[in-house]
Amino acid sequence: MRIIIIGGGAAGSAAAYALTRSPSFDVTLIDRASLLGGVATTSTLFDDVRANDGVQGGARSYANALALMNACACDDAHWIDVKVSFGIGKNNWRNSRRSALINSMKDDVKKFARTLRNIKRFEKFYAFISVDLALRMHGHSKGFRDRVVYATTALFFGTGNQTRNVSSALLARVFTDERLRLYDYDPVAFMSAAPKMFAFPKFNEMYGKIQEAIEANGGKVMCDVEATSVERYARRCVVKYRGIDGETREKECDKVIFACNTEVSEQLLKAGTGTSFMERRIFGNIQYFDDVSVTHRDEAYMRRHYDVADDGSDMYFIKTYDDDMSKVEMSFDLSAYQPFAKGASGERVYQSIFLNAAEDKSKWTMEEIDKSKIVLVKWWRQFGHTVRHLTRAVPFWRFVQNKRNTLYAGSYTLVNTHEIAILSGFAAAYRCGAAYPFESDDLATHQFDAYLSLIHGVRRRRRERQ
Repeated sequence: MRIIIIGGGAAGSAAAYALTRSPSFDVTLIDRASLLGGVATTSTLFDDVRANDGVQGGARSYANALALMNACACDDAHWIDVKVSFGIGKNNWRNSRRSALINSMKDDVKKFARTLRNIKRFEKFYAFISVDLALRMHGHSKGFRDRVVYATTALFFGTGNQTRNVSSALLARVFTDERLRLYDYDPVAFMSAAPKMFAFPKFNEMYGKIQEAIEANGGKVMCDVEATSVERYARRCVVKYRGIDGETREKECDKVIFACNTEVSEQLLKAGTGTSFMERRIFGNIQYFDDVSVTHRDEAYMRRHYDVADDGSDMYFIKTYDDDMSKVEMSFDLSAYQPFAKGASGERVYQSIFLNAAEDKSKWTMEEIDKSKIVLVKWWRQFGHTVRHLTRAVPFWRFVQNKRNTLYAGSYTLVNTHEIAILSGFAAAYRCGAAYPFESDDLATHQFDAYLSLIHGVRRRRRERQ
């Protein structure tokens, strides 16, 4: 079977890895970047200091990401207890120790346990209810919603400035799902301990090894190549693409896996033979936002906008805007999080994230960062975790997967995590006939089966699950 994968991020790389483990597939992976990894990139900052951006790390529940890393000899993940500083001044609290702010909200914190139980019990109903509405329904104060729940979920689950509009069912999973949760709820301290997470190794090395594994098994990786259109017919597809020489070429295949974002997928299909009604419906319910990350060494900026511990123990920082506390800015101490992001002088390296340029740029404090201390600026196109996405896009992917010789893989199929992206690639490969690669890992297999059932509407064959 001839398969073309468009997009070399986590989803496309995972799909190619799974497919090329079998000689039954002729696999071509194309990506417009010069290296695989997608948004997971490694950048040279200054001198010999390098840092990952786009993606920082993962939780213990990232079983498929860890299994893939281990399989490709990328097993040097750096494990840490993530310590976060939320807010500043009298509104500051940390997940690593008790604070006056959390103590002042003890009734809300205790009540949150009942809120989580109700959401978990009636999950199908709460899937259509936003976090904001659910917390209001359960009587939680504005201060608790804004300074604790929104800030926590925005940081750890990557929901950014759309946290208020996230499905409350998704919020509950962060706390209650035994296999997927990111941290433990505590009825007194809100969080019982700093969550155990890992920082990825250098992405250029990690995805370089994954590419080596793909090519060693006969797969073809074409970087610096941009797809221009996809034509779909009854028994075949034609992908047209353009290389660095500017010449347009085409390649025929039996199936196409779109491992790029849905805006690109829609553009390629419209340039070819068009989209189906269901595809248009799904694409229309996924909303994207423009964010920017600024990597810098401005210690004064950090202390002006965040509560920074003198001992450098905090890794993540998050602040809310005074005029709209449901929206945030966040920063990372890359020197504390990534062991290789440290300069010889001991100067700390930070990365600050500014969200949703179209609506919130006027609130950004980016201009306050000393320009002489900025080492890297990158813009990102990210989808939002809105109720609309969870209820009008996620449930309908199963109706377009493996239809018209097409499969879709990417975190946009569910939630924006590296683990979901990798799972989506494995699922697309499975629907083409490839075996799931990590059946001996119980947690990884459980997550794969759950994803396959939800997004593709199928179960692995019984004999494979025994």
